[in-house]
Amino acid sequence: MNQSKKLVAAGVLTLGLGAGAVISTPQVMKASSNVVLASVDWVTSQLNPMKTKISELESKIASQQQEINNLKAQISQPGTTPPPVTPPVTGDLPSAVYAKGTVNIHSGATKEYKVVATRASGSSLKVIDSHKSTTGLWYRVELSSTLKGWVFSGDVSVEKPANAEKTVVTFGDVNLRKGATTSYASLQVIPKGTSLKYISSFTNAAGEVWHNVQTAAGVKGWIIGSLSEVK
Repeated sequence: MNQSKKLVAAGVLTLGLGAGAVISTPQVMKASSNVVLASVDWVTSQLNPMKTKISELESKIASQQQEINNLKAQISQPGTTPPPVTPPVTGDLPSAVYAKGTVNIHSGATKEYKVVATRASGSSLKVIDSHKSTTGLWYRVELSSTLKGWVFSGDVSVEKPANAEKTVVTFGDVNLRKGATTSYASLQVIPKGTSLKYISSFTNAAGEVWHNVQTAAGVKGWIIGSLSEVK
């Protein structure tokens, strides 16, 4: 009798455990699914900002590449960069050349380059280098400590003219005035690097040196010596 009761109790316990297992399994599976979904959401939340940053970087790289391409295109165009300088043969480079007439000084060794200064007939130009291009021989000249340029050899002479006139070269933008003080009215502004015909010099009561000059257009006036030099 006791043995029968034990068997019945064991059966009931086994059925209970089985039923509990059956009942609890969906809950466990649901919890696992939630964990997986949460993991996917977290990974997605981390990837999305990274994708945005990658897109931004790709856009910046594309923009920079376009700028590089534009610069390459500009460099390849004539008149944008000075030509390679060919060192002159020793003994062939004159120390100075003289303008045959009013000459233009260019930023590079062709007449397509912009004009950085002009010099009057007979002006002396200090030669510091030379370059032989397809258009002929060019001299690189030093106009001041901060201004250099190129002049075509056909426009200058290596021989100093007997009747060479003195010139005044401006170091910066300077007013051409009616008289030798700043109280006189300005006739015009003379750009930096301009060569003017020299007439005379005068020291005023304030101790300032002024030069009486004439422009290429024939306008006469006075410019202050601190912004110019007689050559």
